[in-house]
Amino acid sequence: MKKLELNNLGVQEMNSVEMTKTEGGGILWSSLGALLGNVGATVNSVLGDTSQFLSKQLATVFSLIRTL
Repeated sequence: MKKLELNNLGVQEMNSVEMTKTEGGGILWSSLGALLGNVGATVNSVLGDTSQFLSKQLATVFSLIRTL
């Protein structure tokens, strides 16, 4: 099978800036993506801290019940 060269067919490469503009991205979508990433990280952190807190509280309650 013959190897096709895309450059010979008129296909051009684009850098990441050109790709965001071509796909309808740009500053707004990049900012929104970064914001959602930060919100996701914050939610994960809060859920992890809440889980640790509840585990410690339950352990304390069960240890108090055992001593009765």
